[in-house]
Amino acid sequence: MIDTITHIRTPYHELGAGAPRIPEWAQHRSVYRSAGRTLYLVETDSIDIARPDLDTLSSRGWDVQIDPAEGRAASIALSRKAA
Repeated sequence: MIDTITHIRTPYHELGAGAPRIPEWAQHRSVYRSAGRTLYLVETDSIDIARPDLDTLSSRGWDVQIDPAEGRAASIALSRKAA
């Protein structure tokens, strides 16, 4: 039998235990798709609270780019090559 199920690979699925988890620190989220790659842009007012989740994503193969803003705010880009 051929397994035709495609496993969903979003940062939110990575952070959840099988189901997506949208962290409270992720106030504004956008998704951009191109050939072979999906880019998730996230804005936060609490980069210090986001860091443990971002470290987890990085350790699981996600490219995590943080663009600090004023105070504790930041824009975060998350991407990963398509499966």
